[in-house]
Amino acid sequence: MKRVATLALLFAVLAPLTATSANADVLKATGVMTASKGWTVTLSIPKVTMRTGSSMSATLTIVNKTKHSVSVSGCEVDGIFTVGIGNAKVPYAPINGDVACSTRLHVGSNVFHERIYATYMSCGGGQASPKCDPSIPNLPVGVYRTVVDWPAGIPFIAKPGSLTIWVTK
Repeated sequence: MKRVATLALLFAVLAPLTATSANADVLKATGVMTASKGWTVTLSIPKVTMRTGSSMSATLTIVNKTKHSVSVSGCEVDGIFTVGIGNAKVPYAPINGDVACSTRLHVGSNVFHERIYATYMSCGGGQASPKCDPSIPNLPVGVYRTVVDWPAGIPFIAKPGSLTIWVTK
């Protein structure tokens, strides 16, 4: 009976620690994968922290496991997919224009190299953007989540999940 009580006490003490370290691992993740019928989408970043005003790389890999290529709206040169960061106070609001070209997602791996910026997307005052002083201001220090600007023409491919990024001084 003493052994059972000791094991129960040990479990009661260690169980919260296990859950906490599992949550910490999620917050330290540098990649996230989403799968849908015939498609796998992975978003990868090199680290989970970045300085305000800096940028870092992000890689979006779309694996087409279907037997045919698909055309999506967007020009590879202008960035079909953009990756940004946002939170409740500073939402990610990409600036998109009309698209007059398309890009093919071929069978196999399609890799897109993007940049994540720890700056506002625009400036000029108003509700969503700060004043330009004299250029686009840096994001405030805080915890942000990645957001992929996903083309409207590909609802059949699951959008990737998000990753946590800490913006520091």
